[in-house]
Amino acid sequence: MSLQTEEIYRTLLLYSADAVIVTNPAGIITTTNPSFAKLVGSPMEELIGSSLDSIVVADWQEAEESENGKQQSDQDENEEEESALKTVTVLTRSGTEFVMPAAHFPVYHDTKKAELAGYLTIIYVIQANSLQQAQTEFVSTVSHELRTPLTSIKGFADTILRAGERLDSSQQRRYVGIIKDQADRLTRLVEDLLAVSRLESKKLQLTIRAIDIREAIERVQQNLSDKAKKHTVIIQVPPGLTPVWADADRLEQILTNLVDNAIKYSPADTTVTISAKGIQGTPELVEFSVADQGVGIPEEHLPQVFSKFGRLDNPLVRQTEGTGLGLYITRSLVLALGGQITVESVPGGTTFTVRLPAATPEQQAARGRG
Repeated sequence: MSLQTEEIYRTLLLYSADAVIVTNPAGIITTTNPSFAKLVGSPMEELIGSSLDSIVVADWQEAEESENGKQQSDQDENEEEESALKTVTVLTRSGTEFVMPAAHFPVYHDTKKAELAGYLTIIYVIQANSLQQAQTEFVSTVSHELRTPLTSIKGFADTILRAGERLDSSQQRRYVGIIKDQADRLTRLVEDLLAVSRLESKKLQLTIRAIDIREAIERVQQNLSDKAKKHTVIIQVPPGLTPVWADADRLEQILTNLVDNAIKYSPADTTVTISAKGIQGTPELVEFSVADQGVGIPEEHLPQVFSKFGRLDNPLVRQTEGTGLGLYITRSLVLALGGQITVESVPGGTTFTVRLPAATPEQQAARGRG
């Protein structure tokens, strides 16, 4: 005996961890579920007949304008789903306010959408809890990362103020040097946090054009030449390699992060190899890689290398300062440019490989026509 559709919907409504509210065309609640009642701290029977606007503060104008027959611009399905998700403020009976993600959809009496029956609103409680936990962990980690340099700055500044006259000039210079180094570390952390914020809010501005990958690599090598004094840096790029479609600044940032890491996390007197090539059978992509002769990354840790604040627990990494955000930012930038990044590692060497769209003559011509 098959289950009736109505019974399935009733069960979903009853046991859903997310809050579900059905309103009539005027916005009066006609049906809700226990999750919504628990969220706002009111019995379900009291919520029926209440105005949704008195409990959930949101701008539902776009969803309701679509019901009034206004044409929506052509978008793909992902963009439509993203636009349906909004941030709302839920007012509870105790006076507490929760900011949560929600969606609001018109419901019709028939498939022809001739007559509006009301609206279905879903408040994503599970997603909100996950976001809150992630934000709490992020703030906790950032606080820890900030505390270390701030402690050094405060400690050495206090020492100079308290015992400055008893310190010789070499001691004073050393303490001031430490303060400057730690201030630089704070600056790098703040810059990385701002980059993460721009990436996650999708406010990153990109200017895409054809870029010669050899020129980009040589520029990064020159910029990092002081850091690489104890290493040998080899560049391997075949002549006539197809340019890549990329934002020049973001491509340089990707290369800089990868090469800087290769230098920092490999011993002196080792080689860092930066290479680029076309991919046989895949002319629409160009590949470049950065290989070092460092300690390597254990296989079980490879999935975490691109996570926020992901740093390996080995002596070389512990003695090397870093924010733990570089590879997360690098991966995000590669994805923003329409590419992909992978990592391979064995004891004695790690290779990061990036594939980006190639600026073939056909693509350049098509882009010019666009």
